[in-house]
Amino acid sequence: MVIEFGRALRWYNDYDNEIEFSKQNGFGFMQIWFSKGKLLINNIEEPIEAYLKARNFPLVIHAVFEPDDFVVHDDILIEILKYLGHSEVIIHPVSSQSKEISDTANRDLSENIKRINAKFKDNGIVLYVENNSRLDKLNYTIDDLSLFFAANPDVELCLDIAHIDSYEHLQDIIKVKYPRMLHISDKRFSVEHEHLPIGMGDLDFELIFSKYLRDFNGKIILEIPEEDDVIIDSMAKIQRHTSAL
Repeated sequence: MVIEFGRALRWYNDYDNEIEFSKQNGFGFMQIWFSKGKLLINNIEEPIEAYLKARNFPLVIHAVFEPDDFVVHDDILIEILKYLGHSEVIIHPVSSQSKEISDTANRDLSENIKRINAKFKDNGIVLYVENNSRLDKLNYTIDDLSLFFAANPDVELCLDIAHIDSYEHLQDIIKVKYPRMLHISDKRFSVEHEHLPIGMGDLDFELIFSKYLRDFNGKIILEIPEEDDVIIDSMAKIQRHTSAL
């Protein structure tokens, strides 16, 4: 498998214009958000799923799940994935009680993922779970990630680079599970959580891809919602750093 470049949809823009921008600038797919049982895309015809299918541009769904969503919205998500013919999905587990995350919450997440992943596997869908930042401590610590992936060995990691605290933190994460998908944006280590254009933060992407992720081979998703020229510039910088992979 070779590296595939995608980008997060700017959900507030015209969808057809977003497709054209992606095609013209080397993005082979787009990431769209799913939350509370719905796809988050603005100002397109209902039903949204039929509109997306008719446009036939490759997509990956990024599903933001609170603990209760696993039992309330899991079947809705699976039906959308089946309808669109998707073979991959990202779940980003979050919690409104992130400042008081307990061991029980992390164990419950592991069990919820195990249940929903069994359904995904029955439908030929590969599940990627995203690591969290200090802002949302669910599935954030190395101990929690270790326990999670030990209990769910056939779940893949979608590594969000902007969620690391340090390069040592990055090294520890990839020792637990090497990623097959990346969320890419920049950040400052002094800030709890942010997603900046490439070159606007502290991350050394030459170091990241030459030392820590030199064996990466999968999907890279640019999570930068700024103006066209900022996205193009960020894409060019990441392509330079990954050209030798």
